[in-house]
Amino acid sequence: MTTDETPGPKIPSPELYVEVTQFYARQMHRMDGGDFGGFAASFSQDSVFAPAGGGGLRGPEAIETAARAAAGRFGGAQPRHWFDMMTVEEADDGTVSTSYYATVTVASSDGSVQVEPTCFVRDVLVRVAGTLRARSRVIERDDLTARARAEG
Repeated sequence: MTTDETPGPKIPSPELYVEVTQFYARQMHRMDGGDFGGFAASFSQDSVFAPAGGGGLRGPEAIETAARAAAGRFGGAQPRHWFDMMTVEEADDGTVSTSYYATVTVASSDGSVQVEPTCFVRDVLVRVAGTLRARSRVIERDDLTARARAEG
């Protein structure tokens, strides 16, 4: 390696990668299944959540309240959260930083499916009593990011 090269991120162990993907699968199954308390419980007590619409939420109770309110906009249709292109990096202190693309589809009873604006998400996960919890989440909507970039 020359002095101009910087090392890439450390590749996570297969076990950690699977643990993280299972964490997100369980978290989104709860959200999409209407278990907003279970969804919120996947965040640490000191968590900070920055939703795409702006503002900031602190702690599981605020996250649960906001998730329940946001689900009302689907009007009885079934949302599904899809995550892909995930990066997982573990720091020396054990925190796990992730980033991924997120898409939400909403299926109506008439069979139609709406695709919500795509997002880029960054999380920091920590262990609480040996279990992964989200300590922070920042969601950036791609359409709003593109608009801001275009407006300079």
